[in-house]
Amino acid sequence: MKTLLALCASAALMPLVHAADPKNPEPFEDALREAVKEYRAGKLDKARAALDQAAALLDKHQTGKVADTFPDPPEGWIVGDVEKSNIPDYLGGGRTIKKTYREKAGKKEIVLEVIVDSSYAKLLVGLVSNDAIAESQGFEVKKIGGDRALLKGNELNLPVDERFLVKLTGKGGAEAKDLLAFARDVDRHALKKVE
Repeated sequence: MKTLLALCASAALMPLVHAADPKNPEPFEDALREAVKEYRAGKLDKARAALDQAAALLDKHQTGKVADTFPDPPEGWIVGDVEKSNIPDYLGGGRTIKKTYREKAGKKEIVLEVIVDSSYAKLLVGLVSNDAIAESQGFEVKKIGGDRALLKGNELNLPVDERFLVKLTGKGGAEAKDLLAFARDVDRHALKKVE
């Protein structure tokens, strides 16, 4: 509902910001204009569909910006395509953007996920700030640059601000040192700038 209200507000203010450039149409703005047009015509189902299209375009744009922060595969590794999924509200909400890295000659695999706008990430921010609490929950606190991360078994969690959680999961013999190396290569500064 918040997204719907925000998109409606954006559509209402859009003419005040700037006129459309007919030579370079912007799909997001076109979808908002379509939603306003259908709304004014009383076609609420079509207005909602246009708003859904605008929201999908925003999600796609944000997914691309987050995926740009992922590291290139190191020598001897390959990487899969970007995958995106929504997290159900009862699990903390938000969405996940991930890539899977595989060692060419071995069995090691690392799944790198960025969890966006989830209450789970906010919970881990509290854990990472207090060594005693983190250790009481079975985590080992690690430093990655100036950031603190939580390591537990084959999983490393690195909160970035309160909006993002970088989660790395090792499989096929991937060790903590592998997870830490990949985590160091995530562009955390660029991730903090993603809106």
